[in-house]
Amino acid sequence: MGEPYLSMAEIKAKYPNEWVFVDQMTAPRRSEPFAGRVVWHHSNRDDFDGGLERVRHIERGAIWYTGEPDPDEIWLLNT
Repeated sequence: MGEPYLSMAEIKAKYPNEWVFVDQMTAPRRSEPFAGRVVWHHSNRDDFDGGLERVRHIERGAIWYTGEPDPDEIWLLNT
């Protein structure tokens, strides 16, 4: 059995201050913009990036940092 489907609030609570890769995303309601299944996570950015190889088979997903945003780190994703 895989990881459960979680709201963004649940992801932030379960993986505080971590980088997460989420697939099977939806936007279920306005107050909680995203939900999905966490398939890879790590607190260290370099280790997170190194582990993305394990999820390369996933064609669509999103990367989030669940802690406070770093203004020097801005990501633009081409969809």
